[in-house]
Amino acid sequence: MKGNAINYDNYYTNPSPIWGKSKIDIELKKFLKLLDGKDVLDLGIGEGNNSIPLAELGYNVTGIDYSEKALEICKKSSSNIRLIHDDIRNFNIETNKYDLIMSRNVLHFLHKDDVLNIINNIKSGLKKNGLVYISLFSTEDPSFSFKLDNPNFDVIENNIFYDKATNTYISHFTKDEVLQLFCDFTTVLISDEYIMDLPHGNPHYHGLIKYIGQKL
Repeated sequence: MKGNAINYDNYYTNPSPIWGKSKIDIELKKFLKLLDGKDVLDLGIGEGNNSIPLAELGYNVTGIDYSEKALEICKKSSSNIRLIHDDIRNFNIETNKYDLIMSRNVLHFLHKDDVLNIINNIKSGLKKNGLVYISLFSTEDPSFSFKLDNPNFDVIENNIFYDKATNTYISHFTKDEVLQLFCDFTTVLISDEYIMDLPHGNPHYHGLIKYIGQKL
């Protein structure tokens, strides 16, 4: 593993969700019909934005997060989710266990070497025909150019930045790079979007790549 895991405990100063109302992402909801079963793993579950409504629909959800406060908020919102406090880089996913594994807006806060290891772990943990759903910062994200000119960040190869103050990494991706990471999967959806982030802080934009793939 490279660098520290980002701990969001400082963000969760209130006992209520800070990321907005829990609801299934439109992209994910559209393709739930492709799932053969109901076993779901959420890597970086946070407050459970997608997982809580999935649990309410009868899915068997396991959620992993490094923030104990986030897990406390998620537990208050839903008692039907199995919650585990762990660094997703350490978590060993059981082979051929899950019908859906998702990691939404999490993996870009890691070095790409760790991202690759997690993706390989995801591939092993999915059942045949299982789906993976991830979203990642793209190279079009406004913070990309900001970090290029910021002395607090070291520029590493392959669009990776090192935050010297926190000993953490931030990685940005291209669509081609994501497709290559899942070249052995069937691509169900891939998008490169520029969206406004409203649920927390001042309104700001992000460049995101969303990917859904199916294990052959």
